[in-house]
Amino acid sequence: MVAFNQFYLTLKRSLKQLALSQLAVRTVCLLMVTVIAIGGVWSPTAMAVGSQKAADVVNERAAAELDRVSGAGTSDKLGGTVQETVGKAKRGAANLTDGFDNSLGDKLDSAANKLDGATDEVAGKVKRDVGKAKGAAANAADDVEETSKGFVESVKDFFN
Repeated sequence: MVAFNQFYLTLKRSLKQLALSQLAVRTVCLLMVTVIAIGGVWSPTAMAVGSQKAADVVNERAAAELDRVSGAGTSDKLGGTVQETVGKAKRGAANLTDGFDNSLGDKLDSAANKLDGATDEVAGKVKRDVGKAKGAAANAADDVEETSKGFVESVKDFFN
């Protein structure tokens, strides 16, 4: 019984350490993305040497790694939230300059900026919702896999 308790405590400590290390990795990834997004360095494409195709590959790999570490759809949720925030900022800046617009051209520019901001905001919300849907689909797939394994084990137990 003593050996079992020692094994149990060792296993429990190992699982805690694993959970803490996974949490640390996720936190560092999200912190880096947040610093990049808030720091104004966020760009829709990565700065890769070469062609647009190379930049697309880098972006896809970065999004896949973020999703792998933080869960399915995280990159879409994060990108959507950033795009939505940029859209709100554009609309806010256009609303702020409305009082200073005197000419027809200035008013048209302001309206175009408001429309551009609203478009970015809606696109960001859609991208964020796509990320949420991907996460929900991944969770549902995991649930189905766990249920099917349980069912198979029940059938095996029944016949044994």
